[in-house]
Amino acid sequence: MKIAPRDIASLLKRPDPRFLVFFLYGQDQGLARERSIGLAHLFADNLDDPFAVTRLTGNQLSDDPALLRDEMDALPAFGGIRLVMVTGAGTEMLSAVKNCLTGLNPDARLIIRATDVNTRHALVTLCDKETQCASMGCYPDNERSISDLARAVFAADNITVEPDGLSILTERLGADRQASRSELEKLALLAGPNGSLSRGDIEEALGDNAALMLDQLSVSLLAGDVKSFESHHARALREGTQPVMVVRHALRLFKTLAMIQALMRGGDGVSNAVAKARPPLHFTLKPVMTKTASKWSLHQSNDIIDRLIALETQIKSGAFQDARALVGQSLLGLCLRARAANR
Repeated sequence: MKIAPRDIASLLKRPDPRFLVFFLYGQDQGLARERSIGLAHLFADNLDDPFAVTRLTGNQLSDDPALLRDEMDALPAFGGIRLVMVTGAGTEMLSAVKNCLTGLNPDARLIIRATDVNTRHALVTLCDKETQCASMGCYPDNERSISDLARAVFAADNITVEPDGLSILTERLGADRQASRSELEKLALLAGPNGSLSRGDIEEALGDNAALMLDQLSVSLLAGDVKSFESHHARALREGTQPVMVVRHALRLFKTLAMIQALMRGGDGVSNAVAKARPPLHFTLKPVMTKTASKWSLHQSNDIIDRLIALETQIKSGAFQDARALVGQSLLGLCLRARAANR
């Protein structure tokens, strides 16, 4: 049964007894891993206890499809719930999972994490339709969820964060939940109990190179400089920047542009409107933002914002195997539109 995103948090706290299988997949494998471990702790006190917990790989199931059912039907040595945890790419597990989903042992729980499937994959379709299976897509955090995660991590040590600092976190983090949590925990250690974090503290701790690189990409995008855009986009991919983060950076850029244009409609001059942008613009962005805000209409900016939101939704759906190519082509199209609008 496919679980709606809004229902996942409550299910992870108190799973419905009808669910004997939990299937996790999606682009954010850090989040999938975190959720699978959280679920496992609900059914076993010690995940390293071989008498209560069995861990299998997709390759093992590919070699012996009957192994999964054998492990699910085995009796725990000391009673209680039998927990089986499986991790694999996806396709190699299909036969074993399909065989196992009929006649499930009510005293066992199965947690499956697939690392290389999309929403159209046969394994996803199978688990989405199975009434005793909770199927959960795990996608990169959005601004709200990464902000909620940051607040939760900092609240544990009563740490306060400047609003501008929180905006930096939502801009830099989110591609992988495990990596995001790790960075947030490092910041918590930096601040210490009852401490505080400024924007400067966060920028220094996270490093500014990635953000500056995306700012340079954004300058090229707004200017309609195709050659420069292609160069910076290729560099971003080489350095491991997730496609969804490139899109989010561009989305924030155009939201800021729309905000500046709205201020100009209200009577502000372009320079004053740019100065009022929050969070404050990096100095490299101010000249091109000033020029673009004067040349483009608010309608043009809002249209691009809608297109970028749709693009982020497409990436999160997992329907596209090559998200890098999708983002590259889409942003190149926007760059060409910017070049035409700037003439």
